[in-house]
Amino acid sequence: MNQKKEIKKINSLKKWKFNWRILWENFVFKHENVFYKMPSFIGKQFFYRKTDSYEQAKKNFELIKKYFWKVIPIAKTDIIKNSDWHYIIKQKVIKWNILTKKDLQDNYVLLSKFKKLIIINEIMFEKEWVFLDLLGSDFVLKPNKIHNLMTFANEIYIFDFGLFESKPQNFLFKIFSNLSINIQMFVIKYFWDT
Repeated sequence: MNQKKEIKKINSLKKWKFNWRILWENFVFKHENVFYKMPSFIGKQFFYRKTDSYEQAKKNFELIKKYFWKVIPIAKTDIIKNSDWHYIIKQKVIKWNILTKKDLQDNYVLLSKFKKLIIINEIMFEKEWVFLDLLGSDFVLKPNKIHNLMTFANEIYIFDFGLFESKPQNFLFKIFSNLSINIQMFVIKYFWDT
């Protein structure tokens, strides 16, 4: 399928789906074996108002690959430029489990990989001023899970690659990012015992 037809199909599918994201910053839906993620109206108006979200998504993905690829696998991902010039992130479904606190308590290999991921995230933050969103907005509903990490046997997979930026151009995103980084660091340190 050529890209124009694929974009048209994705946008058509979106009309029949419900946006279940808590913060409504992205529209996320699943169709067959694929998750699709694109900025919602709120995301476009507040977070990407003066930013090319497609270029930003590509840049984020390159940073994730640069820092994590050799240690933590990433779900098969394609980034497509939508007809409105924003991104569509297309990720193949990983039919395994969302990482839980119990997984880390029961499996020392997973715990070791998770700790490496945390260290890599902190290094990336020191060097690039960006921080991988591990918890996801669904964490509010299910705080015993890390929604952007999947697990199978002794492996952890990065499923989402939203990055919080410490110094973005958008003032609102700066406030949201810095608050989210601090919350995430606190939660992982004090509630996940890492």
